[in-house]
Amino acid sequence: MIKEATFSVYLTRSIVQYAVAKYGVDANSLCAAAGIETTLLNQPDERIPGVLHSAVWREAIQRTGDANLGLHLGEVFNLAAFGIVGYVVVNCQTLEQVLEKLSRYTHLFSQGVYIHFSVSEGLVFCDCDIADDLKNYLLSEPRQAIESTFSSLLTATRVLTGKQLRLQAVWFGYPRPVHTSEHDRIFQTSPQFSMPTNRLIFDANCLNWSVLSANLNLLSVFEQHAEAMLNTMVHQDSYTRQVVQAIAQHLKGELPSIKAIAHSLAISVRQLQRELQAEGKSYQQILDETRKELALRHLKNPNTPIYDIAFLLGFSEPSAFNRAFKRWTGQTPRNYRQDLQ
Repeated sequence: MIKEATFSVYLTRSIVQYAVAKYGVDANSLCAAAGIETTLLNQPDERIPGVLHSAVWREAIQRTGDANLGLHLGEVFNLAAFGIVGYVVVNCQTLEQVLEKLSRYTHLFSQGVYIHFSVSEGLVFCDCDIADDLKNYLLSEPRQAIESTFSSLLTATRVLTGKQLRLQAVWFGYPRPVHTSEHDRIFQTSPQFSMPTNRLIFDANCLNWSVLSANLNLLSVFEQHAEAMLNTMVHQDSYTRQVVQAIAQHLKGELPSIKAIAHSLAISVRQLQRELQAEGKSYQQILDETRKELALRHLKNPNTPIYDIAFLLGFSEPSAFNRAFKRWTGQTPRNYRQDLQ
């Protein structure tokens, strides 16, 4: 049985609190309609199942009439109300360290996404990928959560560094909404929609920006707590699922080795091989299955070029992707996509 992605109560509570404060929505009525107990929102470090978290989003949008609720929620994002991850990033030294910690501790606030970043030719590519190895409402309803995440990141950067992040480009992996003037205002650029991933692109020099509230001693204290919470979550997962998640994170233009994946899971290669064998799997088998699942998912988006998909899945050239896809499905990627339409 596929597990369901869960979300930190801090995220769910922030949606309700904003709807109440900004629009005068009744919290008890909203929560009742979404099928969630109001008292649950006051439990520290509680995990909210995706089915309930998404219901809160839908009810909040319906009751406020704000189709851009995610964007607007991000504008008033408060790190102090973000749980342990908020305490960690407030005490980081630079924006680069902030992004590293966000990437490291993403699943403490959301199992529905992977946040990671890379640097190439003087630009930062900060991606928010949707997890597809869980039962995850974001696969069908990504917009509000992704827009809230990116809007929140801009707000957090301004609060932490005192500087405004100037974006070179903004990508969203879903179709363009009817109205995008608020996107243009908040991001100070016109986002591109139906892209291969959700991404912010900005100047790499920004990574050196100092965090005004940096405190190494407090960072160490809060990181220990965050690591303990992360270890508790990780140990509840099978190694197969952990490897699938790690591969999906590392699979950008090159194939991650088992050594790289083992390192990311803080385990030896030999130990990882033993754990996978006990679950009836091998690393190569999981790598192949993960690439296949990601290929099928990417091909559902008609606006993603096949050569981009090949690159995202670690193939050196489109012809190699064609051969692998034909081995998996008996069809070429192009034929498979045509059959979907």
